[in-house]
Amino acid sequence: MCVGSVVLGDERKDAGNILQLPAGTVSRSELDEIAMPELGDGNLAGIISRYYSEGLGGVENWNDISSLKIVGSLELETGNYEFKAYQKKPNLAKMTIRGGDRGIMLGYDGEVAWEKLSKRGARAELMSEPEARRFKYKAKFASLLLYPFAEGKKIEYIDTVPMDGNICHHVQVTLDDAYQVDYFIDIRSSLEVKVVRTDLKDGVVHSVICRDYDRISGMPVARHVESYEAGEWVSTLTVEEVKVNSGVIPWMFRMPR
Repeated sequence: MCVGSVVLGDERKDAGNILQLPAGTVSRSELDEIAMPELGDGNLAGIISRYYSEGLGGVENWNDISSLKIVGSLELETGNYEFKAYQKKPNLAKMTIRGGDRGIMLGYDGEVAWEKLSKRGARAELMSEPEARRFKYKAKFASLLLYPFAEGKKIEYIDTVPMDGNICHHVQVTLDDAYQVDYFIDIRSSLEVKVVRTDLKDGVVHSVICRDYDRISGMPVARHVESYEAGEWVSTLTVEEVKVNSGVIPWMFRMPR
């Protein structure tokens, strides 16, 4: 994150903890295309609506942003590296990690996920199927809580829990091709504190902890992001610069020949 592709009700659970199709004149096909629709009443609807407004900056700011360029430093077990990433709606992504004579470029152009070592003579290659699958979902712009009524998506409120010194709403998104994302959203700020991504096909779990938010063109962006695999620390990203709508165009994401 069912009737078809969206859970509309479950007699075993409080109906306020699952999303209901809102009453009104908007058709289901139109709802599929709305990033931040009106969600109506209910506990989960209220949590997600506040998340749209505060955690993502609201509809107006969202509509004004088409792409991001992020520059920073990435700490890995092997040392510190320069980090640069581009994202463009709805799901284009490219990042470069470089330090000295070592580095790698990763990208997704909306169809294929690829990687290229930054050494002389290296050729770009397609990612393995499991890697490509996970990178494709990470390339989704901002959050899977957007487009809540999209085909193949189930969203549920799980609990309210302590997390990293905060009290958070735990909201779970499950996609019908066995991929799950758990969001831990601060109850006061509506910002993401932790995001856990689980590939249900092979059990690979990747999580990030987000801190030190700044608002960029109205949208909160975490300046400090710690990444973990199966609970073990992998990296820490320190974001130094974020640019909005800085001339990012689709061909930039294509696999190099």
